[in-house]
Amino acid sequence: MLVSTYNIQWGKGRDGLVDLDRVARTVAEADVVGLQEVERNWREMEHADQVQRLAELFPDRHAFFAPSIDIDGSSRGADGRVVNRRRQYGLMVISRWPVLTARSFPLPSYPVHGHLNDSSILLETVIGHPAGPFRFYVTHLNYVSERQRLIQTRQIIDVIADAPQQGGPITGPGVPASEYGADWIAIAKDEVPPMPGPAILLGDFNMMPNSPEYALLTGPAGPDYGRLAEHGLFGDALTLAGMSEQAGITYPANDMEQAKRIDHIFVTLEFAGLVRRAWVDEAADASDHQPVYAELDWGLRRGGSL
Repeated sequence: MLVSTYNIQWGKGRDGLVDLDRVARTVAEADVVGLQEVERNWREMEHADQVQRLAELFPDRHAFFAPSIDIDGSSRGADGRVVNRRRQYGLMVISRWPVLTARSFPLPSYPVHGHLNDSSILLETVIGHPAGPFRFYVTHLNYVSERQRLIQTRQIIDVIADAPQQGGPITGPGVPASEYGADWIAIAKDEVPPMPGPAILLGDFNMMPNSPEYALLTGPAGPDYGRLAEHGLFGDALTLAGMSEQAGITYPANDMEQAKRIDHIFVTLEFAGLVRRAWVDEAADASDHQPVYAELDWGLRRGGSL
């Protein structure tokens, strides 16, 4: 199974051109991909509804979008009728297998003097893989404030840890069979969605491996054994695959900022030993970020091979 994360910067590549087709080609081989900075009616442009366009470019995949920003974009015609439209940008999951459930969790965000600051969310999806469902989380943390990223990271850890105890969006332990498919909820017993333990967390975290936010997720780096893949913590797929924490650039340097490794794929303990390989696609040019990939031995891929 191949998973990927990509901040697509609304499709604007290194050449300054907006090209969603190029974005789709870049991540076409991934079985499940989490995208950040996907827009819907945010600006006047071709394919202003990027969610619709990306879904069209992946006609054999399941797609889900969750806005992290949602503001009014409506207009009123000469006849007084309101044209309802939302201006949105946020996170998108494109999956070879069904997105069984999805939930969004707002993350704290506070004004910062002298900077534009936007809100963040954690998108939770459950992917219906034939070998067994797993949770697939996508996020995009605050870009300007380390303090706010720390607050957001703590909340993410709590949400992911508590989800299996809370269960999915519909739960029903001990419910008699006669209750299913009847009355208001009208759902069959085998349609009650799962909330599995194994989880993948990925996205643009705006944090480097030497940051305190990273240590919250992965644990401290000890002098003898480094960072340990422990229950309740996350392993960095790139590091689990053998890459040094000091290596790997996912955000190349520009006139204002240094080169950074800020886009990550983290896995829970159940996946830690299943990371076959992981890498950064340094040649991709469809955004100002580089996509990150991880191949995991989670069941059989299409065609019968792992």
